Amino acid sequence: MLRHTHTRTKWYKFALIFFFGIMALGMVITLAPLPSGDSLSRQTNVVAEIGGQTITTQDLDRNIRQRLQSMTGKFSTQLASAMAGPILDDMILQRALSLQAGKLGLQVTDDEVLRTARAIPGLYPDGKFIGDVRFEQAMGMTVNEFLAQLRQNLLVQKMRSVVTDGVRITPEEVHQEFLRRNSRARIEYVVFDPSKFLKAAEVTPKALEDFYQKDLERYKVPEERKVRYVLITPDRIRAEVKVTDQDVKQYYTQRVSDYRVPDRVKVEHILFKTTGKTPAEVKTIEKTAQDVLAQIKAGKSFEDLARQYSEDSSASQGGLIGWITHGQTVKEFEDTAFSLEPGQMSGLITTTYGIHIVKVLDKQKAHLQTFDEVKNDIRSTLEKQKLDEAQRTFAQNLENQFKADPQHFDAVAGKAGLQAKESPLFRYRQVIPDFGNSESFANLAFQLRPGEIGQPITVPKGTAIIQLVESVPSHVPALDQVRAQVEEDYRAAQSKVLAQEKAKEFAGKAASGDFQAVARSMGMEVKETKDFTQQAYLNDLGTASDLTGAFTLAPGKTSDVVTVSGNQVVFRVASRTPANEADFAAQKDQLAQLLLQQKRQLAFELYRQDLKQQLLKSGELKMNESTLKQFLASYTRS
Repeated sequence: MLRHTHTRTKWYKFALIFFFGIMALGMVITLAPLPSGDSLSRQTNVVAEIGGQTITTQDLDRNIRQRLQSMTGKFSTQLASAMAGPILDDMILQRALSLQAGKLGLQVTDDEVLRTARAIPGLYPDGKFIGDVRFEQAMGMTVNEFLAQLRQNLLVQKMRSVVTDGVRITPEEVHQEFLRRNSRARIEYVVFDPSKFLKAAEVTPKALEDFYQKDLERYKVPEERKVRYVLITPDRIRAEVKVTDQDVKQYYTQRVSDYRVPDRVKVEHILFKTTGKTPAEVKTIEKTAQDVLAQIKAGKSFEDLARQYSEDSSASQGGLIGWITHGQTVKEFEDTAFSLEPGQMSGLITTTYGIHIVKVLDKQKAHLQTFDEVKNDIRSTLEKQKLDEAQRTFAQNLENQFKADPQHFDAVAGKAGLQAKESPLFRYRQVIPDFGNSESFANLAFQLRPGEIGQPITVPKGTAIIQLVESVPSHVPALDQVRAQVEEDYRAAQSKVLAQEKAKEFAGKAASGDFQAVARSMGMEVKETKDFTQQAYLNDLGTASDLTGAFTLAPGKTSDVVTVSGNQVVFRVASRTPANEADFAAQKDQLAQLLLQQKRQLAFELYRQDLKQQLLKSGELKMNESTLKQFLASYTRS
């Protein structure tokens, strides 16, 4: 999409998109649960080992958080739990492909790595590398780590080419895809939602006991720890920090070139995506864009319409992108933005991403910012630098005092004017108020031995020094301790059974009777869709691809029970509309490209999964499912 507009982050967003775009190639297809392999149960933080290299819970957690950050900009335990399996599979398969590439003699040269790195926008402005410090601050990794990942991704691309270059599609396949995409159906349906059967599930002590005993690992409590700690907040140090006017002036003089602002324009936009759409779908999108443009011209709020219609990440900010400079975005967008004056709006602009409506908010010519313009920002920067340095020195001295007398942690803290605190027992990655989601705290707390003092770590509230007080090993609790959770899980499982039984009863009666009358007799509500294709998303149902029977059964026929978005559904085909063959010529080329891409992706995924099975059989890949289950429990019950 369009480049991020904050100057400190704009270029490395491209690097992240580049990386995750390649890494996501292996996650297009929904993967089955990971198969079991040789045990690694002695290594409690190792979820897999491949080719002598381990994948730890910390590695997996880091990848999940990076992927979620790139996708949504925030962390969600629910999403993390759902994505853990596919991401672990992807990590395993990345390493498996590296092993196989080595066996095939494939390699990536230093020149290929450098050439690819130079092609990443913002990494080499004007042909010159931005520097190690700026790079590490932006990316959160060293240059060498970045290049190693880049080399790995390029190697996977080469393996993909070896596996898929011979894949072809036939004219018949293209025509079948045309029929699939353009045929329409309309159905009447009844939904059997398991949540409606929760109260009907009969719960007995024996049923709960049996359910609990069948999967004890599900209720295993992960290791828990307790720490004693002090927090060194900026307020504790701030009085010791002084920044003079001379310091500010000197900083500006030494870095005057940093304050040269290029030609730039502040913009907001509305994006209607057309990537991967058929010509017919693009025409519909164009009509929507024209309608939105007309609404804006008629006086409706640009920002409100952006929130409603834009498919860009900027939609939540009313379409605001912010300041852009030359070379930051695609040519069509840039030319339009720089041709408009503040307050002006474009017509429909087409780029590789889709159709845009652009509005210019402000515009500036290239100039040198004066000292008076930036002196307050410089003072803030210097104050932060000196504060960080003073806080770091204070923490290092205090750490030495703690390590010299660890038995008197509270007393040492008191002499330094700090209050020692103690956490409750917590699990790995469980949020503790004073530490938030700090990865450094979570990792350090689970590495220390009882009584040991850790090095100072940065946490949201400042700097912390911790001492491990207690460690409770992972264990399976008694049923009484988790009875409420077991009952909730049992009811959820039984409700699915009850929903399916009710749906089967209805399907049997409706197959030879009046669909509407049978529904009324069983107290069920009949709903009806509009005409839809197999690519549609249907409110109350979900993806239409789960309703293939709607496109194969004759009108008037009733389906068997089908599972759609976790619900049991029975439907009757009300009507079917075949595809219009006159539209085939206009769609066939794009459909051919889409099919080829999908077929190559499938071929590569099948190859990857087969490779994993081979490595499991040979023992080069070992899985630790017990550790994986505990890791998932840390998300679902944190």
